[in-house]
Amino acid sequence: MSAEQYLFLIPLLPLIGATINGLFGKKLPQGIVGPIACLGPILAFVLSVIWFFDAKALAEGTAITNELFTWIKVGDLELPLAFSLDRLSSMMLLVVTGVGSLIHIYSMGYMKDDKGFSKFFAYLNLFMTMMLVLVLGNNMPLLFLGWEGVGLCSYLLIGFWYEDINNSQAGKKAFVVNRIGDLAFAIGMFLAFTTYGSLDFTAINLAAEAGTVNGEPISDTAKFWIPLLFFIGATGKSAQIPLFVWLPDAMAGPTPVSALIHAATMVTSGIYLLNRAQPVFNASPEVLMIIAVVGALTALVAGFIALGQFDIKKVLAYSTVSQLGYMFLACGLGSFYLGMFHVVTHAFFKGLLFLGAGAVIYSCHHEQDMRKMGGLRKKIPFTFILMLIGSLALAGAPFMAGFMSKDAILVKASELALAENTYPAFYFGLWAIGLVTAGMTAFYSFRMMAMTFFGPANYEEHDAHASAHSDADSPLAQDHGHGHDDHGHDHHHGGPIVESPKVMLAPMAILAVLAIIGGHLYIEKYIHHSKIEYHVDHNFYHWLGVGIGSGIFLAGLLAVTFLYGKGSALRDALVNKNPIGQLGFHFSNAKLYIDEIYNFLIVKPLGFISWALFLLIDRALIDEMLVKGAGLIACGFGSILRTVQTGRIPNYAGWVVGGAVVVMIIILAAGAAGP
Repeated sequence: MSAEQYLFLIPLLPLIGATINGLFGKKLPQGIVGPIACLGPILAFVLSVIWFFDAKALAEGTAITNELFTWIKVGDLELPLAFSLDRLSSMMLLVVTGVGSLIHIYSMGYMKDDKGFSKFFAYLNLFMTMMLVLVLGNNMPLLFLGWEGVGLCSYLLIGFWYEDINNSQAGKKAFVVNRIGDLAFAIGMFLAFTTYGSLDFTAINLAAEAGTVNGEPISDTAKFWIPLLFFIGATGKSAQIPLFVWLPDAMAGPTPVSALIHAATMVTSGIYLLNRAQPVFNASPEVLMIIAVVGALTALVAGFIALGQFDIKKVLAYSTVSQLGYMFLACGLGSFYLGMFHVVTHAFFKGLLFLGAGAVIYSCHHEQDMRKMGGLRKKIPFTFILMLIGSLALAGAPFMAGFMSKDAILVKASELALAENTYPAFYFGLWAIGLVTAGMTAFYSFRMMAMTFFGPANYEEHDAHASAHSDADSPLAQDHGHGHDDHGHDHHHGGPIVESPKVMLAPMAILAVLAIIGGHLYIEKYIHHSKIEYHVDHNFYHWLGVGIGSGIFLAGLLAVTFLYGKGSALRDALVNKNPIGQLGFHFSNAKLYIDEIYNFLIVKPLGFISWALFLLIDRALIDEMLVKGAGLIACGFGSILRTVQTGRIPNYAGWVVGGAVVVMIIILAAGAAGP
């Protein structure tokens, strides 16, 4: 089957599933709805694998294009509805369809008996369709269509259990925050069209690389603002400072949604955009520096917040934000291919961890607070082993997927810090931030495992004795509130804790294998390389990175062992009884009060302005002046005119005679005036 003719089938297949389940799903049994939903992504994955080898044989900068028809034709702008397959998009397709298919299969077990089963899979299929349009679109408006589509579907899926106010508000928050970035992206597209005269990626990239359009040099203003606006758009979808606040709240949705959004699809859209328009970004070193700083700070801030979270899904959510920061850091360093490499490996181990968290929540009867778990490795050993593999990969265990990609980014930063360039201190600072964040990553990964799978079985004890907890008075045990993944059912605590069904465990096992070997696929050699290169001893830095990465991994493991082991004396000394430790933990647990700050500085003032405008415009101007005023005017005229309607025949006769006299006078006056 030729990709040139049938590339459109990849997004079409899940769309068919979304249409069938969306229109007829309520009338179909779950045993049919689930397979229909899974079939489209699986077939799309098969086609992606087949055509991957076609794309692999392509020279860099060339693509296989399937043009369907002219989509937009306005003035000088003419764009086809066309899908393109090249090295970059083919790699992304494997991730989206592969991991997405596993999440669909997992969902059949996790969402079993949910009252919105068919609707959920219709949304999930539509989400996949839009993500595939984003990846395959060969021009910016088509990519933007998929970009907006995944934003809409994320709103529907995050707020899937909309009867819960927290869920509906989380969906709304994701939608609104993403619109801010999307507006910047749209403005960037308009500026790109006026600058390059095209919205086709190939044409734009060639012009940006050459630095000229029709023989005229591109202005420095355009070189700066176009990539900056694109980057602002990417900060919304890929949850970077300051637009990252929606992603942790997205945990309100079903766990498979969290896995799909965080691991393989929506949050990687921004990184994909940066890679797709790489020459545009390479033309502005200033924007690359901004990207690197924002990515590094996002990684650091989110990593710090993850240290103090008790909700197992919130730990993973802030971990995702932090790892996305690493990806942007790589792009800002000029190593776009390393950013994509981390996208791929992150999809494996973070998809595994989210599905594993869902399995834990499922087994614990929808409990998400890690303080109410503990000792689960003996009750759900298979889930424990799979989660351990994912945690090792995330923490950077030597030569696992996370180590291979994340540490490669740190090595790149260290290379630039010591290479001959204008800003060695700048790159050294980025390397130091990345190193500290790597240590945080190892710590919160093993802390999550320790609280969930080791120690006493706090879950059953908590149900039997509401206040029974050895550290109930310590900051590490105080309940600052946590949300539940209510799974569409009533919360029913207690009962036996058993393994999740095989339909949930099998996809996790596949991802576990990829989390181990994914870093050895040398994906970075397959994806296009950066135009910015520095000549240093790569072998030396490679082994230096291996040593430093291994040291950070072991430090995180040892820290958790001492702090969360059998003896808690050190934890008491450093955190529970130490003012500085208490303060640090408090701010981490409170998420640095970022939501509260946004609420005070932005949400409440906008709410006040909106209410004032509502009173002024809607109530005073429209209701009182226009609507009621029009009514009063009509009443006034009616009162005057109704005096004419007396009901007396002599009065009517008088009006008729008077009207006839007026008409005669007009006729006579016109005759006297002559022709």
